Amino acid sequence: MLSKQTLILRVCFLCTTCLTTLTAFAQNTLEFVQDGVNNSYSPPVPKGPTSIPQTLSFFLNSNGSKDEGIYFQKSQTPVSVTFSFDDQTYITVPQHVTGMTFGAASGASSSQVRSVPVVNNQFFEDSTRSIFTSHPKGESGRGVNVYNNVGVQVFLSAKPLLTANAPTTDTSRYYYGKLRVHFSRPVNNPVISVMGLGATTNFSGKRLGFATELELQSPGRTLIKLSGSKELVLDDNKTKILHTKSSITGNCGNGAACGSLMVTGSDVTSLVFGVYLRTDGGPGVWGTEKVSNSGDMWHITITLPEQ
Repeated sequence: MLSKQTLILRVCFLCTTCLTTLTAFAQNTLEFVQDGVNNSYSPPVPKGPTSIPQTLSFFLNSNGSKDEGIYFQKSQTPVSVTFSFDDQTYITVPQHVTGMTFGAASGASSSQVRSVPVVNNQFFEDSTRSIFTSHPKGESGRGVNVYNNVGVQVFLSAKPLLTANAPTTDTSRYYYGKLRVHFSRPVNNPVISVMGLGATTNFSGKRLGFATELELQSPGRTLIKLSGSKELVLDDNKTKILHTKSSITGNCGNGAACGSLMVTGSDVTSLVFGVYLRTDGGPGVWGTEKVSNSGDMWHITITLPEQ
């Protein structure tokens, strides 16, 4: 018969083992959130279009590698990230500010873009959560909550290409500039999720699809696709986020490139992406003389394993 002391020791050992196991499986993440209490972007959130850099702070999400992890708190080791544009090709675009802006979308009028908050979750709410992954070692297609997480809204205006009567063949690809991502301290294996790389114009039943593509230019860094739509692919060198040759739309479920990619390596302080717009070669046009507000609106967010 076991003594009382032995029984207590065994129970304590079992409890400790269980707690250790639970801790091992709990994969906490650092994420963007904007819920009125925990705010990655200091309120009030401005509306675009603007090309001014945007800075967001990360919040710790307990067990954030799973969708049920929605318990945000300040991190003991704070970190923020700044998104900015550089080397823009189109620096003066009437009614659109510049070729690349934050907080804009098509639709305000036939010539002007629509003003929206630079940080929002509008595209998340229209997406399937299983497309995205928050933790580099977490379960694929889990962890990004379409109601709690937010991203920065980016808009590439097609107006300069309309003005220049730029070709629309399926090999046409236009350089817009650089997207810079700067962390306030070194981080390891950041996960970048992009939503809605793709848009379509439709005039007289003739469609033209076009999509933003990103090329990682930071030396020594590569990308690994964790999850996403079939339209989102990487090149052989694992540095280019590309859209497949299928017909392009703006819907993550059918025609847009969407997904999560891990940046390999440790001590990441800054990332630089070349930004391009390419077409699918459809029979349509960039726009018309009367309707010139087309462009590709998409979102980007970043998650980190707790560190």
